[in-house]
Amino acid sequence: MEMMREFYSQQQMQFEEAAASNAVNRALENPALAQIYLIFRGTELAGYFALTFCFSLEFHGRFALLDELYLREPFRRQKLGKAVVAFAEDLCRKAGVKALRLEVGRENHGAQSLYRTAGFKQDERNLMTKWL
Repeated sequence: MEMMREFYSQQQMQFEEAAASNAVNRALENPALAQIYLIFRGTELAGYFALTFCFSLEFHGRFALLDELYLREPFRRQKLGKAVVAFAEDLCRKAGVKALRLEVGRENHGAQSLYRTAGFKQDERNLMTKWL
């Protein structure tokens, strides 16, 4: 929860601890919905990432969303993000997932560069959301 709070604060996203804790617990109880990984550099906790799974006709079945990838400041710009993305891609391939998607803030140029270097391309369609 501490790292989620840090990440959301840095991205100017609203953090509701009870709702976040509930979502994390549901993911931990059902890996078919989502998987959460802690990222270590040696013995130091460097960050975390979450993969969630969806179904799409467009992607011919299951696809994954790299829902969150957070690295604490001291661990950025050390190619750790690149290794994490490659690890997530490998997890997806092993699970038979054919497409990996992600969201990145418009102002987060560092993350955009990481993802472009890893082969991600910006879709020509806008992602739209309505909270229910």
